[in-house]
Amino acid sequence: MTSSRPTPAAVASVLFDFTLRPTQVEAADAVAGGRDTLAVLPTGSGKSAIYQVAGLALGELTLVISPLIALQRDQRRSLSGRRYGAREIQAELLNSTQKVHERRETVEKLAKGELDFLYIGPEQLTNPETRDAIRNGAREVTLFVVDEAHLVSEWGQEFRPEYLRLVDAIAELGRPPILALTATASPPVQADITRRLGMRDAHVVVADFDRPNIALSMRQTQPHKPEAQAVDDRCVDVLIQHDTPALVYALTHARCEALADRLRLDAFHAAPYHGGMTAAARADVQDRFFAGELDVVVATSAFGMGIDKPDIRTVVHAGVPASIDDYYQEIGRAGRDGEPATAVLVHDPRTIRIPRLLAARTHLGEDTVHLVVDAIENAAGTAPLADLVKAAGVPVHAVERVVNELAELGFAGIAGTGHHRVVNCTRELAPPAELADQLVALDRRRQAVLSSRIEAAREYAESMRCRRAELLAYFGENYVPPCENCDNDQAVHAAEHAKPTVTGGTPVHHRLWGDGRMLSHDDHELLVYFESVGYKHLTASSLSSGILQPR
Repeated sequence: MTSSRPTPAAVASVLFDFTLRPTQVEAADAVAGGRDTLAVLPTGSGKSAIYQVAGLALGELTLVISPLIALQRDQRRSLSGRRYGAREIQAELLNSTQKVHERRETVEKLAKGELDFLYIGPEQLTNPETRDAIRNGAREVTLFVVDEAHLVSEWGQEFRPEYLRLVDAIAELGRPPILALTATASPPVQADITRRLGMRDAHVVVADFDRPNIALSMRQTQPHKPEAQAVDDRCVDVLIQHDTPALVYALTHARCEALADRLRLDAFHAAPYHGGMTAAARADVQDRFFAGELDVVVATSAFGMGIDKPDIRTVVHAGVPASIDDYYQEIGRAGRDGEPATAVLVHDPRTIRIPRLLAARTHLGEDTVHLVVDAIENAAGTAPLADLVKAAGVPVHAVERVVNELAELGFAGIAGTGHHRVVNCTRELAPPAELADQLVALDRRRQAVLSSRIEAAREYAESMRCRRAELLAYFGENYVPPCENCDNDQAVHAAEHAKPTVTGGTPVHHRLWGDGRMLSHDDHELLVYFESVGYKHLTASSLSSGILQPR
């Protein structure tokens, strides 16, 4: 940073009239000093302020890649009317919903050098005209910001393939410093983000992942009931016992609809929210939830980015999610006001098949890979995506997946948007059979990782350890239990103040396996018959720890 250039902290004092937090200072100073930076900071910690002060300190154009148009509008609105020194800060959008004259006005402002910030979706950067307008503008792009950067990673929540093409746009714009921002990223996801964005010697700033105001617990369903009924019954029980507003995350569109219907029967003001609904219907649910007209929204992970309702008191998961990353991101929507909140995972072992099935659907069969590779080879360099779909005889998503894998290997990429997407080979393909084998190997590795992530989420649900320690360990934090704010720690505490007595025939309850009956016991071992899993040998410490209790 040159001596004549203001520091980000100095900009913050003028722009916001507040002092930056240490993590904000660290990230803003690093990127304003020209170093690629990844900041993993919780929602509400001021991630937007980092690029705002760093961008103004650099003094040219800051390009912000933001995945949702609503989010772009909110970010632009946060700068509206603000002044830095003698002038008003200028920020504009470029997206697919704009009218022709609105796009023209923004391009003219770029050409005249009138913009400080430009908010844009990743798919817009595949448009050569858009890239030319940015590159030929009077102000140089001196900061390239990727918001919601977990979308860059195939292991992040809701991976977006169009983010894979950002690295090419960064190079075309003169390789400005990169600032990647996200609220959630485990160490493998952090590494994937920096690799896929081509970040050089990235400075990584990670805030404490712990949200101590959120109580963590798991509630087992009753196994003798049909699966859907068992999950719905338990979710209703949880919501009756805890405060609203509440979010319930369901695993499928159909489960969202059914559970919302059930909650309405139980006198909750509830509505579903999922990707199968129209944009207008989703917006209506979101508006009603923010206005306090709904107690509960039952959603898939589609209800996520850009949702900042600070007073959500309860988040319930109606089944084990696909990963700890997803789970942490979603429970983090509770208690953003700092007040006590609750996250309850309703666990029925039968539901684990759903994330496993969804993961399996991303699998690329060997035949599909060979068909697509052959079609690309025959196209001899460049072909519309629609032509490749027709030539290969496979669904469009399969062709996109194969091309994304080829991009990973440096062979190809997709340009354009919508129906105008074109596949370009960036270098001569390896022999088709050899290339297909490489892609199949990549897919098998990916499937193994997806499976391990689902298992990690299942293990968290069934863990008897301090849940906070278990959760934070996944993100590389060494938390020393007990937290005293999770069901496992509270059960141990309760057991230490009770002296349960059992004899043969005593009805008992296990935290994971539910109701059972003691058959025999001694000082070292117990034999229990459970209705859900049959006969189990347990150590005598199961009683003293509170894992097993008389009922």
